[in-house]
Amino acid sequence: MNTSTSSHSLVIAKRAARDLFIFAIAYGIANYVRFSTLWRIDNFIPPIFIGALALVSATYILGLYSVESQRRSSFRIHLLLMTFGFFIGLITVTLVGYVSFDQRVGRGFMALGCLFSYPLLALNHWFIFYKHKLAPKRIAILIESDNEMIEYQQIRNKFPLGVQCLGIISTTRDLIAHSDLLGSLDEAPAIIKDNHLDCLVFSEAHLKNETTRTRLRQLRYLGITCTPLINISERHLHYIPLDLITLDWLLYSGNGSRDLYFSKMKRLFDIVSSIFLIIASFPFFLLGIAIVRFFSPEGSAFFTQERVGRFGKTFKIWKIRSMRTDAEASGPMWSSVSKDPRVFPGGALLRKYRIDEIPQLINILRGEMSFVGPRSERPEFVSQLREVIPFYEERHMIHPGLTGWAQVSYPYGASVEDAKCKLEYDLYYLKHAGIVFDLMILLDTIRVVLGGGMKSPAQQRYAPAIATSEPNCTNSCALSPSL
Repeated sequence: MNTSTSSHSLVIAKRAARDLFIFAIAYGIANYVRFSTLWRIDNFIPPIFIGALALVSATYILGLYSVESQRRSSFRIHLLLMTFGFFIGLITVTLVGYVSFDQRVGRGFMALGCLFSYPLLALNHWFIFYKHKLAPKRIAILIESDNEMIEYQQIRNKFPLGVQCLGIISTTRDLIAHSDLLGSLDEAPAIIKDNHLDCLVFSEAHLKNETTRTRLRQLRYLGITCTPLINISERHLHYIPLDLITLDWLLYSGNGSRDLYFSKMKRLFDIVSSIFLIIASFPFFLLGIAIVRFFSPEGSAFFTQERVGRFGKTFKIWKIRSMRTDAEASGPMWSSVSKDPRVFPGGALLRKYRIDEIPQLINILRGEMSFVGPRSERPEFVSQLREVIPFYEERHMIHPGLTGWAQVSYPYGASVEDAKCKLEYDLYYLKHAGIVFDLMILLDTIRVVLGGGMKSPAQQRYAPAIATSEPNCTNSCALSPSL
């Protein structure tokens, strides 16, 4: 079967590249129009290029490239936010240009650049905002029994914008009677052509049926895309539904670029990022210590705690203390997702804006953590969660992170179900990790921190009705979001 997926970072990179290209080319055209030739264009390249990067970064932080999960209520609001990002780009062009007189961008040049670039950027974002209507992914679901109709309804109701489920295709002619029935699997080529379908989605359980498996392979060689449900979920949800995961998927879900990144480049990325942020965050570090000394002077400004790292090896993290010194006098306790009574006044501010986590940059420099990865948990909680959540140990295959895809996509956890949801994002990161994805997560972290933390999941959650791997987590317990 065709099992290819497009990672979230690739989709976002394509959208951002169009903005960057439009901005840079528009100013190149403005240069030619203003001076009737490409006058001193080499002097203007640095401010224009850096301004384009500022525009793209601001636009991403505002969530304008992730319209499927962070969609605004109207294009007018989307355009207003894009305009703000556009002005960030213009200010950057001006500031960088004034660093050197030779690179200074004149007012006429700037006005022409705005005139040429802004309408094209607005048009690009109009297409991004309405792409789900202009060019949706048209799919049909392969159904084998009436029980699978629940799955079909889940996909129709909870899949994000951009996926249009046109109906169902039955494995036999008379197995299912339903108004959305398009026909049988034997009629699939004609059905797909007549309905302009992009792909046929099936559950991997269908591959156990030799007749169905053979027919799907035949469709593949006819040029028809047949995609497992886990792949279509991965591509459009940007997490891996845990109930669809199999051991085979875990074993073969890697990719060469990811493996190269983990083995060669990620450590360099961690060192460079942590050194830069230690310097940049030092004023906030001092502010955090001052807050602790003012509101809770009776103890140390720091505390250490044991966490589980890569391959289950434990290590000690450093944090700025945000709770009273007697917070765990009775032993380890789960943190409350709502207002925690153990947090002293001022400590909530440290936790809300992640100031308390600044000392963990030292853990990154020491190689115990990575800058981006699954959130580290305490051994006491890990021992509970791995007993009730399938594949929970998989998140320990890489170093834990100061931030991560789960942390910027899902709010602090308060139950086993929340831990399961965050694991689904962690598994997506494990498959698609790379320097571009890590940079995107850092920009997402800026948005989350400035917004005071995640308030709700980034999108409506899809839970498979018919599981491939049946989880056995039925109990609920509170998790420690940040102790």
